Amino acid sequence: MNFSKQIRNFSQSCKKIKLLLFDCDGVLTDGRIVLGSNGLEMKFFSTVDGMGIKLWHDAGLIAGCITGRASEALEKRALELKFEELHQKIAKKDEVLAEIMKRRGLAADEIAYIGDDVNDLPVGIKVGLFFVPANHHVSIRPYADYILSSAGGEGVIREVVDIILAHQDLLEKVIFENYIRC
Repeated sequence: MNFSKQIRNFSQSCKKIKLLLFDCDGVLTDGRIVLGSNGLEMKFFSTVDGMGIKLWHDAGLIAGCITGRASEALEKRALELKFEELHQKIAKKDEVLAEIMKRRGLAADEIAYIGDDVNDLPVGIKVGLFFVPANHHVSIRPYADYILSSAGGEGVIREVVDIILAHQDLLEKVIFENYIRC
């Protein structure tokens, strides 16, 4: 396959996306977990990613998280950013993906996923587009459709949102209608 055909195929795939799903640790955060002596867990989230999710919603699209761990910090962030899907403490992420697809009436090629490690592969290999952060584990690189320039917790979601919305010819429109022409 030649390079221009690959770009055309990627662009066509972006145009189909209606749902953006992602992992938490290593994607929405930098993967580090701070545990206090009282057992309180802290995570650091990027406001850049928060704006990305807001732009995604402004475009009328759906966002959600499927993660292997449970976290009150993530639950609060998900409420704040109005995730339509939040699934925590999930061992078999592909089973949750199948349930979401069935409930929402979505095909696999209408979903993009962002993951950083091997536990994300069962979803990543089944969706339309699989993005990985710059600091992903090397073992998942062969399965990625796109390697991002941003590291986990440092604007990964915003980068994906900008890419997909630009290919859908929605990025400039959403920014203009919601932030310039107020």
